[in-house]
Amino acid sequence: MTEPAAPRPPGDPAVMAARYGGAGSGRRGLVAGGVVAALLVAGGLAVQASNLWQPTVIAENVGFTVNDPSSTTVRFNLRVEAGTTVSCTVVALNESFTQVGFREVELGPFDQRTTPHEIDVTTTELATTGSVEGCEILDED
Repeated sequence: MTEPAAPRPPGDPAVMAARYGGAGSGRRGLVAGGVVAALLVAGGLAVQASNLWQPTVIAENVGFTVNDPSSTTVRFNLRVEAGTTVSCTVVALNESFTQVGFREVELGPFDQRTTPHEIDVTTTELATTGSVEGCEILDED
């Protein structure tokens, strides 16, 4: 009869290698993980750098005037590179913040970087506020 093999201690290198891989495999994993992390960071930085070169438009609300139940005038400034054309969405809201007027307007091209604008918005009922909701640069094809 053969005697059973003596159990190996938990820290035995042969047991550890069988469970977790041979010597140095942990280091290879760390190096591979570091390379992947570095590539992800480099990719993120490349995306951010490319966004720096994209033209931007900034719309700044200045004020509004409720003319009557059917009209509100919205005043705002635009900051954009000279020669750019933009499309802006201008809205009027009632006291419940429900949209009661909407206008999409194309502006530009501009000779200056900052320009003031007044847009009349037709409303379905008395508005209590008006603002430029946002602007986007139109492609110059």
